[in-house]
Amino acid sequence: MNSLSSEINEMELQNIRHLVLGYDMEADKYNCYAQDATDPSIKQFFQQSAQSATRNKQQLMQFLQ
Repeated sequence: MNSLSSEINEMELQNIRHLVLGYDMEADKYNCYAQDATDPSIKQFFQQSAQSATRNKQQLMQFLQ
């Protein structure tokens, strides 16, 4: 356990969990939009947005380890 995760309280932990779930939903939503997009630049935008949400989730998850 890193020092940051041992310093956060229960409310902060709950907030991080909500953010993680939000990033999951965001990535799923953007992936669906990308699948439906016919314009290549719009498809790419949504794919990059999904990747960004996934990266943000992964960074938050590191705080919980």
